Amino acid sequence: MNLAGPLRYWAQRDPERMAIAMGDRELTWAQLDDRTSRLAQGLRGLGVGLGDRVAALVPNCIEFCETVLACFKLGATFVPLNYRLAPAELAEIIDRSGTTTIVADRAMLDTLLEYDEQAVRRHRLIVTAAPRDGERLFEEVVAASAPEDPRAFFAGDHPAFICYTSGTTGVPKGAVLSHRNVLAVCAERIAIDAWNSTDSTYFPYALAFTGGLIAMWMPLYSVGGQTVLDAEFDPVRTLEVFEERRITQFIAVGSILEALTQAATFESTDLSSLRMLGTGGQAISVAMLQAFGRRGLYVCQGYGLTESGGLCLALSGEMSEKKLGSTGIPTPQTTARVVGISGDDVAPGDVGELWLRGPQIMERYWEDPAATSDAVVDGWLRTGDLVRQDEEGYFYVVDRAKDMLISGGVNIYPAEIERVLAGYPGISELVVIAAPDEKWGEVPALIARRDKHAAQAPSADELIEYCRQHLARYKAPKYVLFQDDPLPRGLSNKILKSEVREQCLPMLGLSVDDTPTMA
Repeated sequence: MNLAGPLRYWAQRDPERMAIAMGDRELTWAQLDDRTSRLAQGLRGLGVGLGDRVAALVPNCIEFCETVLACFKLGATFVPLNYRLAPAELAEIIDRSGTTTIVADRAMLDTLLEYDEQAVRRHRLIVTAAPRDGERLFEEVVAASAPEDPRAFFAGDHPAFICYTSGTTGVPKGAVLSHRNVLAVCAERIAIDAWNSTDSTYFPYALAFTGGLIAMWMPLYSVGGQTVLDAEFDPVRTLEVFEERRITQFIAVGSILEALTQAATFESTDLSSLRMLGTGGQAISVAMLQAFGRRGLYVCQGYGLTESGGLCLALSGEMSEKKLGSTGIPTPQTTARVVGISGDDVAPGDVGELWLRGPQIMERYWEDPAATSDAVVDGWLRTGDLVRQDEEGYFYVVDRAKDMLISGGVNIYPAEIERVLAGYPGISELVVIAAPDEKWGEVPALIARRDKHAAQAPSADELIEYCRQHLARYKAPKYVLFQDDPLPRGLSNKILKSEVREQCLPMLGLSVDDTPTMA
């Protein structure tokens, strides 16, 4: 059981068809197979062997994908690095994972070297441009190596990836996703969305996070689909690529889909090739669903986390408005429970923690048995997400357990407030965080960025009153802070609540130290 299998298959069955592209550069399946075999041999020549960890610190590029596939062929374990992390955070992940080799972008590596050159240079360093003493150029490693496929053999539980959680609330943990875990994710995606070799997708956001790497690229790669990469997201450019490349599948967080509907070229772009749009990870608006609906497109929704390979619940596009706010039902091989404080399943409609079981659930946390035993109980993954299930079996994420705030002894879920305000006229993005309060302990604080193109900007009183009309009064924000700059986001484009807290609570005259840490 080896994730290199699809590459070998498609290189033999359809060698001249395009496999991957970025800008004007394209590689066929045969070329991708040849180059990744050469890279695997080059890594082997440098001393990389079965089970060794190889990390990549690069933006989206073909070299990222080639490194992943070369690791499969060699039996090495790939460690994707979030290049938006601080050098100290990156250094900790590199150290904790026991990484021996780093494939890096020149500028990103320089930043890491400035932090701790002595420690970084203890690793084998391969750069995509401008090598210095002791470093090797990626293209030279490929060109100088033999084209024979190493064809490493190992059991299905052999680690394919170690994907680190964000670490924004503590020590980062590395979720070990084996070859069988990832193949299970591929099977789930193919089952629910019917992806096949005629499909193509576009990645204008970082591949280095689990949702993009495991839940999207791996399934498409496994069925022989075409991958188109880009360095960054731009709504107009994305629509152009949809039309020019005849993209068939596109999955992104809600803010990216919202931006597409607001682009000046949205109505005039030919979207006839698209047969599937998907989203997850944040609240979405009815306006966005309807905007795509007018173009004849449904938006599927889903739920996943690093420890599950990014996919375990799914909502079909046809149900997106009827079950607004739902993340769907378990994928075919997944079992889900809603568990209360007592450890027993709660009744439909009641809130509890989501527990998951399935073949895609991680093997363990890397070299962290204590964290593993806390997270996995008798084969069930405790997600830390608070959910409810309706009478028809559809799941709704209420909030992260760690994001929940307690106001006067009553639970308030920020995501519930965010969903009510999603798509509110004049607001381009928003987040709700916990603010300290002498009387109640904690109260909701709304941080919102006004839409500079809106005809009229809403006031704080207007937003608070709107919440009071649609929620219990105690759930309405006590504070509203308007921001001109974009809210900080992580690699997957989700808002980083910890950074919002640090930046915004002092602006409200409140202390960061008096509130709980949130991711």
